[in-house]
Amino acid sequence: MQIGIKENEQSTLLDPKLAPMLWFHYNYYMPLEESDDEDNEKSGDDDDVSDEDEFSETSDEDESTEETDDDGISEDNKIDVSGDDDDNTTDEAKERISLPFDQDRFLRKNYTRCLLSHSPTDPNCIVLVLSLHDTIIWYCHIGGTQWSMHKYHARRFHHHRFTVIKSMSLLTAVGGKFYTTFGDRIVTLEFFPYPTFDIIPIKSAHNIVYHFAEICLLESSGDLFILFFYHPMTCSQKTVEIDVHKLDITRRAWVKMDTLEDRAFVVNTIKNSGVSVNAKEVYLDGNCIYFLMRGDKGLYVHNMERGTTTALNPGADVNVAAQILMPAF
Repeated sequence: MQIGIKENEQSTLLDPKLAPMLWFHYNYYMPLEESDDEDNEKSGDDDDVSDEDEFSETSDEDESTEETDDDGISEDNKIDVSGDDDDNTTDEAKERISLPFDQDRFLRKNYTRCLLSHSPTDPNCIVLVLSLHDTIIWYCHIGGTQWSMHKYHARRFHHHRFTVIKSMSLLTAVGGKFYTTFGDRIVTLEFFPYPTFDIIPIKSAHNIVYHFAEICLLESSGDLFILFFYHPMTCSQKTVEIDVHKLDITRRAWVKMDTLEDRAFVVNTIKNSGVSVNAKEVYLDGNCIYFLMRGDKGLYVHNMERGTTTALNPGADVNVAAQILMPAF
């Protein structure tokens, strides 16, 4: 499905009622030469990335900003939980679930991503914290009294350590398991109660026409999806095609999807993370992918049915790229 970019001339400002919210750096009024941009980025470890990797390189500076995911842990080691998904949920209906004390201070000393295996109110819920710079995970059970640390062996998954850490950073929870991709393999992580990895061979869904792509794994309605944002070799900041595939684990195959139906995917291609939402409930267009691109302040809306992408300008006075903030629905 090819992309035709067209500018939305009638919408220069985003409707504040729409989700997702775009968060811009607090000092974005600073002159451009003083703000964080690509000229100040450190180059990635080229030697550690093989040709078979499906994701494009991410600089050390970009990774260091990924301290927590949207399901992250607050500074006082608690998870906020809404008692109801309805918009009328009151503050009294919300509860805070306490987590074990961070005795080793790994949350403060490491750049991490936090994931939940189930809803936080589920007694089987595992809180998983991934190191984004090392082959280490920390985990605990909801209601548990301590964190456990596990160091996995990179060589089991790939001969380049950087590739392993990058792929593990894509871990996504579906049905109580965590999934990630290594191209021609799916890796699952379960707790029995200790962390157990399994490797499942699968045909890669990557379009070999393109050498570079940003990829994202996300869960939608109980299924695992993989999204490819393909770039031409001459410009890594331009997206020329978007493909969506759903995992059929019984067939060990990725099935290409032409529609998201009533769902909308919200994707941060910079951090390779995303979420699926009911479009009508959050006032978005169904069967669309909302995404950001590196070094670009715009929000892009890709219509799966038409195969076109619309660029939305969040405001003429904004001069830096945004982050996507998803409210708790």
